[in-house]
Amino acid sequence: MSRSRAIAALTAALLPAVAPAAAHATAEQATLHASFTPNRLGTPTTITFAFQLAAGEGVAPPPLTHMNLRIPAGVNYTRTELGLAICQPEALQARGLAGCPANSRLGYGSAVVEVPFGAGNGHEIPEIQAVAGPSPNGNLDVLFYANGLYPVYAQLAFSGEVLPDTGRFGSQINTTVPLVTSVPGGPDVSIVSVHTTIGPTGLTYYKHVHGRLVAFRPRGVSVPERCPHGGFPFAAQFGFQDGTSTTAATTVPCPRPRHR
Repeated sequence: MSRSRAIAALTAALLPAVAPAAAHATAEQATLHASFTPNRLGTPTTITFAFQLAAGEGVAPPPLTHMNLRIPAGVNYTRTELGLAICQPEALQARGLAGCPANSRLGYGSAVVEVPFGAGNGHEIPEIQAVAGPSPNGNLDVLFYANGLYPVYAQLAFSGEVLPDTGRFGSQINTTVPLVTSVPGGPDVSIVSVHTTIGPTGLTYYKHVHGRLVAFRPRGVSVPERCPHGGFPFAAQFGFQDGTSTTAATTVPCPRPRHR
């Protein structure tokens, strides 16, 4: 199996505070977190997502094959300056981030995977980059690039499509997670945790002004002017290689009102 079928779940990357397993109670458990930086109403922001997966104390979960991340209603991608350029998947796979325009970057992060071989379990913290990809269906497409060096060597590119949602959620990032083997003929790697951002923090874009190339920080994702009761909800569903699934949910607290 191609190693470019791997940490594709890392993209999606993207979530937040603590939640129970799915209603049908599988052995897998998910813990989530999300935050806004800055956390102010009506202000462009960077969204940070993180999740952890486990199948019991000290036990790695089965390999992840699907992830669906639901994002609060009113969080607006249309006003952002992120993704002014498009990165082609072939260039990303061949050259990594160097194959993409600077103005295609959306965010970055890291992940931990468990590798079931050798003396004990190995852990890897690969680099994750998120860039804007082609959108054949008219929806925003997020390309994720995972750069793993040890103990699994792999440079992997995969995508998550941003789809409309309903109710408390305005959109969802739907990602199919490819499998990656630990060694040829060996078991597949388990994703244990992912931490990533979508937003301008740490990014530099460029534009031409009077014939000169000028650096600037792009406008982030817009936060609504009003906070829903109880905060901004996030939720995720995780599907695993063995056919089981689990869910997690959290909220970003409503910010304190500004003093006039």
